Amino acid sequence: MTRRRARPAALAGTALLTLTGPALAGCASANHDSASRATAIPSATTPSSSASTAIANHYRLTTPDTILDGRYKMAPGENKDKDVAADQLSRATLLLGVTNGQRVHAVYTTELRKDMSFTGIWGRVEDPERSVDMLFLSSATAARKDKRLSTFTWSGSPQRLTPEGLDKDTVLKCQGTRFTFSDTDDKPTHIRTLCAWADHDTVGTVSLADASFARYGRDIPLDRAAELTAGLRHDARTAVSR
Repeated sequence: MTRRRARPAALAGTALLTLTGPALAGCASANHDSASRATAIPSATTPSSSASTAIANHYRLTTPDTILDGRYKMAPGENKDKDVAADQLSRATLLLGVTNGQRVHAVYTTELRKDMSFTGIWGRVEDPERSVDMLFLSSATAARKDKRLSTFTWSGSPQRLTPEGLDKDTVLKCQGTRFTFSDTDDKPTHIRTLCAWADHDTVGTVSLADASFARYGRDIPLDRAAELTAGLRHDARTAVSR
């Protein structure tokens, strides 16, 4: 009889807290050659008519109960923003180049078997592009070390995408993943898309699954994944004064 167990919504979504020292070595920039554009997303950092307000405002990350016009809701029983060890958070913020980092986490789902697992850190980000590249590198490292997995592969390489409404100083990249678990008899292939963004205030990873694509063995189109990620970023960011 086939054995199935409930699975974490996203393995790669924990990348913000699985960075290790050796991961810095050999960190290469992701492929920027294929840029895409997605549906317009309202930008949380659209320039204000008041220059003084734009200078004073910075952004933190939150976990609203619903996102994307209410289409995605917090997963039932999800322990959002659960505490993590201080030393883990310290290592992650150091390697990502984030000063005074704070962490958030949430999982969002729809009635149509779509989900988004979100993990983010907010603070002061030194180099957004380096932070995003480090997140993909650390995700690959974490997957190789995860004993729950039987196989793990990437679809292509991380692609930089620029959905409309994304701020010009924000780096957003996405890449498909496929993996199987080692403790199931039939070892079905799970298909998820990992997106990561960074700006000068926030860093986030979003791991997305969509049954309407997965049932045909297809990845979520990267421009669609980028659109959803940009929408989550818009809804999760809140302006604060420093």
